Amino acid sequence: MGFRKLIYFMLSMIKESSQNALERCFGKTGEGIHMSQQAFSLARQKIKWEAFRELFDETVNSHYMLYEQEIQRRHGFRIHAADGSTLALPADQPLRDFFGTCGLGNTSPTARGSLLYDILNDVAVDARIEPMATDERSIAFMHIGQLAGLDSFEEWKELVLFDRGYPSFELIKALLGRKIHFVMRVRKKFSAAIDELARGDHAVELEHDGHKIPARVLKFRLEGGEEETLITSLHEKKRGLKTFKRLYFKRWPIETKYDQVKNKLEIENFSGRLVDNIRQDFFAAMVITNLASDMIYEAQVEVEAEQKGKKNKYCYKINVNHAIGVLKDYLILTLCEEDGTKRSAMFDEIIEMLKRRVIPIRPNRSLPRGIPRKAKFHHNHKSNC
Repeated sequence: MGFRKLIYFMLSMIKESSQNALERCFGKTGEGIHMSQQAFSLARQKIKWEAFRELFDETVNSHYMLYEQEIQRRHGFRIHAADGSTLALPADQPLRDFFGTCGLGNTSPTARGSLLYDILNDVAVDARIEPMATDERSIAFMHIGQLAGLDSFEEWKELVLFDRGYPSFELIKALLGRKIHFVMRVRKKFSAAIDELARGDHAVELEHDGHKIPARVLKFRLEGGEEETLITSLHEKKRGLKTFKRLYFKRWPIETKYDQVKNKLEIENFSGRLVDNIRQDFFAAMVITNLASDMIYEAQVEVEAEQKGKKNKYCYKINVNHAIGVLKDYLILTLCEEDGTKRSAMFDEIIEMLKRRVIPIRPNRSLPRGIPRKAKFHHNHKSNC
């Protein structure tokens, strides 16, 4: 298996035994080649995990280049959300030593994952997998640097939404230094000056290490009675309290993205047991999630065009779980096709398959929460392999 096909094979998301995956792969390509699991393991050690990181970065820049005219914004900004999560790792000592542990007895190898996610355009702008000793705030600085390094950074205004684990004066100064705006949820005791403010909309100057940082503080009560505090760098009075309440709660799609990455892409179902294998699999999954977003977008545009003028009860959207399953089965075949005309036709066929599996969008639908089960995969998250 040459370098290119090895990369494509690893992008096909191996969620079964490596030997079975290899036999399925070569069965689809019809090449009549046999490769053992041991040969594959040796071959993948020759590929740096940074290769998959570079591929991931390319999916981000190419998305903003290809869809420049269709980029969604709110109040003139591309809106991003930052959030972290833990990733369970195979129970191997080298992974414990490198990434750290958590869980009962603090013995389970665990990594810290983090995403910077463009919530309006469904793009994972940056992704990180770091040792548990690296806190979310430190990773936020990495996200800022990556955002500022995008090819399209100078063309757009940026706004990042942060939960209450992120705010710090250093982070605020770093954001303002990059001319990146923010909305942050802050906890009590972050600033005594903020704690003393009454509910409402306030312009303040936060003092830290002899420096004064202009900010805007918005305090309001949630429906459950809890008091919420937001700070932001946006000072225009035309954007009032209701605007910021709606704006902050737009960060919810990053939770949905984690659901996709963990339950549909099964990112924690790693195909290797070395540190570099973990990083290879992590960034391969990030490449796929952005490729899936692009293909879902293409299919969704065609679905909406075909539905226009029809008097359907509901609007329809692409089934994301089905889309990921299609990519698993057909992506490697499409990428390995050297004839450009045939490859384009194969991409078109993938879009057609996505269009045939749509689900209705039922507005204001809610389901009561049940008692959580101690099971890795819930029956509502069907496996797509």
